[in-house]
Amino acid sequence: MAVSATNPMADLYRRLKSVSLTKQMVRKYILPDWWDDRIAANPAGFAEGISHISRHLGLELASLRDPTREIAYRDTGVCKFKKSKGTTESQLLLTRSLSTRVAHLVSAATTEPCAPLPKTAAQARAEILGQGQPWVNLSNLVDYCWSLGVPVVHLTSFLSSRQPDGLAVKVSGRPVVVLCKKAKAPAWLLFVLAHELGHIVLGHIPDNGSLIDDDVDTNERDEEEVAANAFAIELLTGNKEARFHAGGRWPNANMLAKQAKEIGRALKIDPGHLILNYADNMGGGFFPVATAALSKLDSTEAMVIVRRKLAEHLDWSRLPEDSSEFLMRVSQAEKTSDLPLGQ
Repeated sequence: MAVSATNPMADLYRRLKSVSLTKQMVRKYILPDWWDDRIAANPAGFAEGISHISRHLGLELASLRDPTREIAYRDTGVCKFKKSKGTTESQLLLTRSLSTRVAHLVSAATTEPCAPLPKTAAQARAEILGQGQPWVNLSNLVDYCWSLGVPVVHLTSFLSSRQPDGLAVKVSGRPVVVLCKKAKAPAWLLFVLAHELGHIVLGHIPDNGSLIDDDVDTNERDEEEVAANAFAIELLTGNKEARFHAGGRWPNANMLAKQAKEIGRALKIDPGHLILNYADNMGGGFFPVATAALSKLDSTEAMVIVRRKLAEHLDWSRLPEDSSEFLMRVSQAEKTSDLPLGQ
């Protein structure tokens, strides 16, 4: 049944388009399952609907209520925007607001106490390898973060606005990493997570604020980005200046995957990271070969690994039912709880 002209939801959906939110997005991810737009024909019902939208998206309640106002964001604290060329802060505002809200919910449902952070990348690497791991990979790095009381969550890419690679948020002293990059190969998220952990350890995250990495780029000139990249590379390889090259002709995907496994075992470096490190140094034209080589490594999909561990660690009972439902939707945690973690 269509929403009548006197129902305020129709106008609200139109106004939400100004912040890149479609009706389908709001209905599928933000409003609870039981919601029916006809409820909003009653003023009390409309008030309840916009309360859900405000809480879960970080939008100002007053701006949702007043049809004459522009949609506005609630204050989410200081944010450091690490933007790539051509990206504006306004393009990242919706992701920032949504991610900050998700970080607050994840923090509220986390039972692990905050533990002392490692002082260096070398310490973090030694602690992970000291647990009998062959190298630092996405699975054990996510586990390591959780052991420090640093939750890691991946957001499903349902927004039409620009999605950054990741961000780190500090909620009442607890750092939370929110990964946004959509990638199947664990190596992609491995570097982003190592980079965000670098920002956290190096003290780059404002108290009750956030840092957004639009595009984690190893050639970034920003001092904090350079430092976070160096931390990530040292954590993954043992040498913050590790660069892998090859002379002569380019290897094909099969050769690259085989060599990455052999070198990885010898140097205790994740083969997927070796492939990406090598591709980065070979130049952008080599990435199709690297992508093909990554597909030949045995691994569970990156987002599945992160979501499974989130579902296992959170005490969902700490959240109101509608917030728990919202978090499950945007993280897709409930869809991966019965899948193997992989290594």
